[in-house]
Amino acid sequence: MTYDNGHFNWGSLVPYLIHPVKVAIIEAMEWVEVPVSPRELDRIFDEQFGVSLVSYHMRTLVDVGVVEKVRQQAVRGALQTFYSLSAKEPASPSLACE
Repeated sequence: MTYDNGHFNWGSLVPYLIHPVKVAIIEAMEWVEVPVSPRELDRIFDEQFGVSLVSYHMRTLVDVGVVEKVRQQAVRGALQTFYSLSAKEPASPSLACE
């Protein structure tokens, strides 16, 4: 599956490496067009994923530069973090498809 004519087929790995929750987060953030918190995103997803899973994937998107923290707000003794899509290029432009 991962070898094609003796060469490693990276394209076959993409469906296994890109998590559907990350795709849903990015698509929802493009649609909403305002900073959102993981809790708000979970509500948009009808609470099908859970806040902790959305938060986890949001943090990994921050780590690669797709999403950035915009602000934090105190809510009932906790901090709610709001994110927006990054206007910067992805962290690894050398990996971009041409």
